[in-house]
Amino acid sequence: MSWIEIILFLASIIYLIATVFAKERQNSIVMLLSLAGFGFFVGHLLFDVPNWQLYPLYFFIAMNTTVTFITLLMKKNGRVPNDNKKKMVIIGTITIVISGILMAIFPVYDIPKPDGAFSVGTITFELTDPVRIEKYGEEAKTSDTLRRIRVQAWYPSDDVKGHRQEVWLQDGVLLSRSLAKEMKMPFFVLDHTKDILSNAYIEAPISQFKDSYPVIILSHGWTGFRNLHNDFAELLASHGFIVLGINHTYGAQMTVFADGFAAELDRGALPNRDVTPDFSNYANQLVLTYAGDVKLVLDTLDVLNDGQYSNILKNALDVTEVGLMGHSTGAGADVAVALSDSRIKALFCMDAWVEPLGAEVLSLGLSVPSVFLRSEQWKGGINDDYLMPLVKASNDARLFQINGTTHLDFTMSTMFSSLTGIVGFTGKLDREISANIQHDFVLDFFKDTLEHAATDPLSKLLERYTDVWEDKTKN
Repeated sequence: MSWIEIILFLASIIYLIATVFAKERQNSIVMLLSLAGFGFFVGHLLFDVPNWQLYPLYFFIAMNTTVTFITLLMKKNGRVPNDNKKKMVIIGTITIVISGILMAIFPVYDIPKPDGAFSVGTITFELTDPVRIEKYGEEAKTSDTLRRIRVQAWYPSDDVKGHRQEVWLQDGVLLSRSLAKEMKMPFFVLDHTKDILSNAYIEAPISQFKDSYPVIILSHGWTGFRNLHNDFAELLASHGFIVLGINHTYGAQMTVFADGFAAELDRGALPNRDVTPDFSNYANQLVLTYAGDVKLVLDTLDVLNDGQYSNILKNALDVTEVGLMGHSTGAGADVAVALSDSRIKALFCMDAWVEPLGAEVLSLGLSVPSVFLRSEQWKGGINDDYLMPLVKASNDARLFQINGTTHLDFTMSTMFSSLTGIVGFTGKLDREISANIQHDFVLDFFKDTLEHAATDPLSKLLERYTDVWEDKTKN
């Protein structure tokens, strides 16, 4: 909550108290308080971002000011009838309480600042696959459209002065309202998130501290989107990595392209398992589509180094040190790529949905250092029947579980509402502790594998965090 919003609440409360206790000769003071509240209200509209949660309070301030002006015009002595006072107190109390509750349920959070030595720059660009035909969305039903994706890059910077701070949700209100629709909530309920600022600055120059930086490709899960993992991207960039976050078109909640085309989630891409006999075919195609997107980005690294799409990244990517990171379906796709692509040097997965890849493919095992973080919610599910053999068959793979977490704890879903834990979307573990665990595991793992700067850091983290344990069960 901004300082001017706090003042609005305080001014309204003080006005109500004055209305209740002011004597008749003090009516002019009450009216001055009303006008002062209106002044703050105007200042808020001019210099701050209005929030829908405060609409009841806005209504009260506007109505109260109107009544005050009418009273001043009609009553020379400035007296306010007692009946009007009572009505104002009742209406004011109700609107203040409602706005207070709404702000508590849907607060405007700040994204925690990354703790690395670098500032963070960001650019966004689009990639079109030269060979893959789009299989999802309405356009796929009418034409042989080539698949295209949206990619956001986060990178270390030394100078962000004069560069505009990027918003958290690049796809703005189109995305927030699509999410509200998905959750069967009023369309405007998540509008407040469109104005949350990230910690990245648009087109800031890349740091010249090193000639090139290790690259990490980041993939979201089914119904997710790239900005659900901004915290990881900004953290890694602030510590000297270039992160390329993919929006997997039609698997993402919303992908908005530069030409204005908005590709909404294609629900038909992954129908209900319980009523779909060939569900495994749908799941396999979806994960491999995500994997194709990852390979497209991999194939574009040399092009990015040549200065195409942006001169900012020219010659800045160390294509010999490339890692993959993903959540859920995105992590399953990362596994599919890492199983066969020698360009991958490290793999970090959160609740990796590997079931769609099948036991035969997974039995090949991974040959690169790999970490699998699992939520407590996913322990013992059908996915474990595929994940555990994969870990066993791999040369250097470790599986950790964070107790008190759900599948969504690996995303920034708590940014949307304080109710996520209460309704069971996120787990019982404190969100700050959960985030610290994830961030430390991700950062230390990639520093160890891509920068070769640490020795077995994850075992040290196990000693620090009692909410994490390593699953060494062998299937």
